[in-house]
Amino acid sequence: MNNSKFSKSVAWYGFGNLFIRSLSFILLPLYSNLISTKEFGDFALLMSVYAIGVVLYQFGMQGALNKFFIEEESEEKKKLIFSSIFNSIILIGIIFTAIFWFTAPQISLTIFDNTKYSYLLILIIITILVETLTFFILFLLKTKELARKAVTYSIIGSVINLLLNIFLVYYYRLGVPGIILSQFIASTILLFLLINVIRDDYIPKIDGAIFRVIFRFSFPLLLANLLTAGVNVADRFILNHLMGREEVGIYSFSYRIAIVMNVFVASFSTAWNPHSLNLFYSNDYKQAFGKTLTKLVALSCVLLLVVSLFARHLFELNINNISIFNPAYKAGVVIIPLVLIGYIFNGISSFYSVYPAISNKTYHFLFADLIAFGSNIILNFVLIPKIGILGAAFATAVGFLFGATYLFFISRDEIKIKYQTRDLSIIIIAALLFLLIGLNLKNLYVDIILVLAYFLTLHYVAKIKIDQIFRFSQN
Repeated sequence: MNNSKFSKSVAWYGFGNLFIRSLSFILLPLYSNLISTKEFGDFALLMSVYAIGVVLYQFGMQGALNKFFIEEESEEKKKLIFSSIFNSIILIGIIFTAIFWFTAPQISLTIFDNTKYSYLLILIIITILVETLTFFILFLLKTKELARKAVTYSIIGSVINLLLNIFLVYYYRLGVPGIILSQFIASTILLFLLINVIRDDYIPKIDGAIFRVIFRFSFPLLLANLLTAGVNVADRFILNHLMGREEVGIYSFSYRIAIVMNVFVASFSTAWNPHSLNLFYSNDYKQAFGKTLTKLVALSCVLLLVVSLFARHLFELNINNISIFNPAYKAGVVIIPLVLIGYIFNGISSFYSVYPAISNKTYHFLFADLIAFGSNIILNFVLIPKIGILGAAFATAVGFLFGATYLFFISRDEIKIKYQTRDLSIIIIAALLFLLIGLNLKNLYVDIILVLAYFLTLHYVAKIKIDQIFRFSQN
């Protein structure tokens, strides 16, 4: 993938993820005004189970598909690689679905102290199975660098989900069950639309030799991804244990606002994984890697400022005396900057994922995520009793920081990067300075001035043209 194509891929994935997240963002006012903080806490815990389930069903094999499919030159062998992975995922999914189906009452009892959510947990695991199949079909398109096609299908699924939410949650007032049912129906429709995509790439076969190689490569990724999911959702379970479901709901609502950063990070990571491998094997990567990191940090800091400074103003907006966001959730706005910073570190982890991938030492991902998960759990238990939801957000940020730091240190002698140290320093220091000023003054007009001032700092002091930040090209 050349730099131009990489830039277009980031742009397409960025647009797609932003559009999809925008649709999810549209649903937040709906949820906040129709669902109580306690019910949203229940929903957040159900989605935490969902997040862990997704990792189990994918089994870390998306990394194997990305690596082995790209490295293989034979088209027939590529088909065999994809088919072996896809068919393995089907079998793994059936096994996990059977296990979760019978253990759903116990899971519900453990989390909610009752079994009333057993049926929703069963619906969630079926949804995960369907979504996993759609995920690997879409991932095949991404691996083949068909960004536009992958994004188009993703958008179709999200639009269907939005319409179903409006119909089931708003019109029929089904609440949390309506949200999950909408996701299931939308995922099923999308799977039927995607089946035709793999017509020329699918073989009803699992090659034993390929499976063994893929399993050895994927299993450490599975464990690492489970730990990453743990970093993302452990705070909900600990908050529920220490403070109750209402606090979980307030925390999770603002966390969803901050996930806008993860939209960008996911877009970058999706395009960076294949691009970085191709660039590294070309032996002409040092300067390009350095420029990419600078632009990654610059755009991340722009999002940090914009979302952190303007999010609280959304709770003050109302139309015809109806609040856009229910003020009952406003207490959670304090966590947004810390969650955003955590996702910035997660993006940096993606940047430094090249060495473990090219060396087949995927256990480094496991070590990085083990460090992140361990520190996150400890800090959650230490800080939540002292500073509540702010402690949970701080634990998330520090966990991702430690994971990124580990990947940096194991990569620095293997992947030689020409860093733009001066520009990076200006980008980071200016962003933190303007952020602190804005958070303390809490004035809309000041926030607008600070964001504009940051753009001017990037342009005139760091010498970074704004359009280049979004293009991620080498030049």
